[in-house]
Amino acid sequence: MVVPERIAWLSILTNILLVTIKAILAFISGSLAIKADAIHSLSDVASSVIVLLGIKISERPASGFPYGLYKVENLVALVTSLLILLAGYEICVEVFAGTRLTPTRIPWAAAGVCLTILITWRFAQYELKKGKQTGSPSLVADARHIWTDMLSSLVILTSLLGTAIGLNLDRYAALIVVIFIGRAAGTIFLDSVRVLLDASLDNDSLNSIREIILHDPLVEKINAIRARNAGRYKFVELDLALRVKKLSKAHKVSEEIGQRVKEAIPHVDRVVIHSQPPEQKQLTIAVPLAADQRSISEHFGEAPYFQLITFRNHDGKIISEKRLRNPHQHEEKAKGIKVANWLLANGLNILLVRRQQSGKGPWLALENGGAEIRVTEAVDFRSAINSMRESL
Repeated sequence: MVVPERIAWLSILTNILLVTIKAILAFISGSLAIKADAIHSLSDVASSVIVLLGIKISERPASGFPYGLYKVENLVALVTSLLILLAGYEICVEVFAGTRLTPTRIPWAAAGVCLTILITWRFAQYELKKGKQTGSPSLVADARHIWTDMLSSLVILTSLLGTAIGLNLDRYAALIVVIFIGRAAGTIFLDSVRVLLDASLDNDSLNSIREIILHDPLVEKINAIRARNAGRYKFVELDLALRVKKLSKAHKVSEEIGQRVKEAIPHVDRVVIHSQPPEQKQLTIAVPLAADQRSISEHFGEAPYFQLITFRNHDGKIISEKRLRNPHQHEEKAKGIKVANWLLANGLNILLVRRQQSGKGPWLALENGGAEIRVTEAVDFRSAINSMRESL
């Protein structure tokens, strides 16, 4: 049995226990207030049954509902918020308009009411904690509903103690209780309506998703983030510009990002990612140079210089050109990979080389970084660059 369903059953049993205790207290003391509170707890039993039904229905697969029936839980939470308001109304009627009779056996009645307060307080805390852990809105709503039951018991306890010492504090206590009830009901109602209307996730969740995406070096830009709740689950849709050209690579990167989002954000059911290569307004070409700083080097990691040329994509006009000394030329280990990462950090889009070396570590690093490797037959770097620009 899943956790939300098990807790819903516990809620039903707890409310039945409370009804039993209050009914016995009402019979012993003759208190109409306790009797009314027992009737109020009967509505809690009905509310808990509704919560259980909502959880079971929301978990059933439905062919006509591709996003599941998760929002049934939010509908249940919405109904529960109205029941909480009804509970507040009952308290107001009982305190302000009810018949005031003097109860008997006040110590027994007060002790029994204290027991119900302890039970409701402890269970409401437990259910609220589990509801937040599982992301179940109906459990959270039910916990707040049970909390209002504790508040109504506090009103009755205050009334009993007031009767015992000759003070009438019912109206003041009821005012405080009604404020708590209205706040709880309003929170649940607004949260439920937001989800039912497909409101976006909270800003903290959206910022966490944005940080996860931008941490990936292959993400050029976030075009759009759309995320919403449905019951205890979350659905995320992303539109990303990736620094990759191969469809298979883009698919792999999207899967990795989606998995990281699911690991970081609780209760994410689905991450849908639409990816596209970034719009290239300019391109940066790199050419490894030999010691004469003119001819193309036969080597990559050991090339003493690299010529970097950046030009506009739409007309081929050169924007900038610079010759950089290879900072990793004399490294003993992994110099090729270090040079590849260095070029990527300098905005490399296309690398021109004399020979292809597919499968090598530096080549894989460049491809994973979204760079393209092209082979040229030219010996002079200027001729190679002019030839490549004409072919674009």
